[in-house]
Amino acid sequence: MKKARHLSLALGACAAVVLMAACDKDAASPTAGSITAGVHTKPGGGCANFRLTGGGRVDKPEPEPGKSPPSSHDFATFGFQARPDEACPYDNAGSGSIEWNEHLDTQYGGGFAFHGQVTLFSTPNDGSETNPQCGRFGGFGRLNPHNGATEENVSYEVFHACDVDEPGVGKDHIYMRIGPLADGSIYFRHSLLSGGNIQWHRLTGNN
Repeated sequence: MKKARHLSLALGACAAVVLMAACDKDAASPTAGSITAGVHTKPGGGCANFRLTGGGRVDKPEPEPGKSPPSSHDFATFGFQARPDEACPYDNAGSGSIEWNEHLDTQYGGGFAFHGQVTLFSTPNDGSETNPQCGRFGGFGRLNPHNGATEENVSYEVFHACDVDEPGVGKDHIYMRIGPLADGSIYFRHSLLSGGNIQWHRLTGNN
C-alpha cells in the first residue's frame, strides 16, 4: 500500500501555502476525520487491540524512498509509543507520547521540536486501514520553534503509522499533522521511513 505523501505548510486546511505539493486528496481526506481539539470527529476508527512503537527518520514525500541530500536538512526524526487505554471501548482513548523534530530551516519556526501526549488511539480511517498493522493516534503537545516562542497545547494527529515489513526502512511509513500553529498554518509530513522502524504489537493480557 502506497499513497502520495507530501510535506506541506498550509494556512487552515491547505488554504494558502503548500511547500512541497499542491493540496490534494491526501491532505484533504484525513482532515474530514481528524482528531481536532481532542475530539474524534469522524466515526470509522475503531477501538484497537494493539499498540505501536517506533522511531527513525523521514525525508522525501511518499512514495519516494531514501534520504535527502545532507546539505538540505530536509528531514524529520521521531520516536513514539502509543496504545489504547482501558476506556478505549467507549471513546477511543489512548495513552503514550511522541517526539517529532523537524530539521528543515525553511519549515515553520526555522524547524522545531515537538513533544506530544497521546490522548486518542484507534484504527485508521484514511484508507490505510486496509493494512491491519496501521494505527492512528493524536492529542496535544508543546512545540519549540528554533527561532520563536514555545507554543503550548498544540494539537497533532498521526493519521497513520504503519508497520509494513521488517526491516522498516523504505517500507514502514508515517503521516504526521501538527497544528494549527501560532500563525494559523498546518504542518504535514508523510513519508516512507529512511531510517528506523515502526513496530506493531498485539495486546494480550497485561502487554
